[in-house]
Amino acid sequence: MIKRTAATLLISCFAASIEDAATAMTSVTTIDVFAGDPQAIDKATGPAWIKLTPRGAFTSRDGRSFIVEPEVLVERFNADKVSVPLDLDHATVKKAMFGEAAPAVAWIEELQARPDGLYGRVAWLATGLEILTARSHRYISPSLKTDEAGRATWLHSAALVAAPGISMPAVASALPSTSENNMLKAIAAALNLAPEASEASCLAAIGNLAKRIDPAVHEQTLASLAAANTEINGLKANARKEKVDALLEGALKAKKITPAQRPQYEALCATDDGLTQVTKLIETLGAGLGASHLDGKTPADQLTTLSAEDRDVMKMLGQTEEEYRKANGLTAAA
Repeated sequence: MIKRTAATLLISCFAASIEDAATAMTSVTTIDVFAGDPQAIDKATGPAWIKLTPRGAFTSRDGRSFIVEPEVLVERFNADKVSVPLDLDHATVKKAMFGEAAPAVAWIEELQARPDGLYGRVAWLATGLEILTARSHRYISPSLKTDEAGRATWLHSAALVAAPGISMPAVASALPSTSENNMLKAIAAALNLAPEASEASCLAAIGNLAKRIDPAVHEQTLASLAAANTEINGLKANARKEKVDALLEGALKAKKITPAQRPQYEALCATDDGLTQVTKLIETLGAGLGASHLDGKTPADQLTTLSAEDRDVMKMLGQTEEEYRKANGLTAAA
């Protein structure tokens, strides 16, 4: 049970760190997909070139700042020789780390640095064209890796989004930052892995934590807990019984109750709350029962008038006068 809790905490901390870094990569801009070729939708082909980012310093509509030198991103793209995915709502950075499907709806096959910003040549897939035709997602949001000064160093991916100015949530980035690396090393150490262990290794180790619990040990722990609870409950019951016995014996000696009443009072004291209520009731009863003066009289002469205290007790016990008289050995009322 403890190991499962630790795994949950590790996953939460790890996801939170990655979410912060990935969110910093995504920038929702006001660039319309059709700005470069407004007739593309009518031709059902999709624009061949789309603007991905402005040039220079700019602030996205959700308030985050970036500095883009398109030539830097073009140089990195050409060195990588890998097409950049264009997905929907940043699925690549949101889902890829956890092994979920994050299909591209288009591929950016070429980048160009132009006077007003960074442009990409796009090869649209059928899914992408359907989305463009429906016009449900019209804006471009690039995922940029930046340095500490906020300068973009890599175009990781881009996404079609529906609402400019609202940051799309993201939980994973393709390239860990320094803080993420430190977090990853801390997680690796907690899992008894090597400091250079990868994200995949850490996640696999976390996923296997549950398998490391010996079922026999687990069952033994549960049995021990059950036995301990039983013992505690028994001790509480014994302690309450001692208090009840002392209370009722004292009430008998003070002649506040009769021996015939004791079983009924004892039943009312079966819980802590009941014991409290009976204690308060006995405190309100009279100082003592006087002598009956009934010795030598026949049963017909033994009609006893119930006192106010008797009637309070009768009411609490939920008895009729006839039941109360019978329980206490008193002559029934005529």
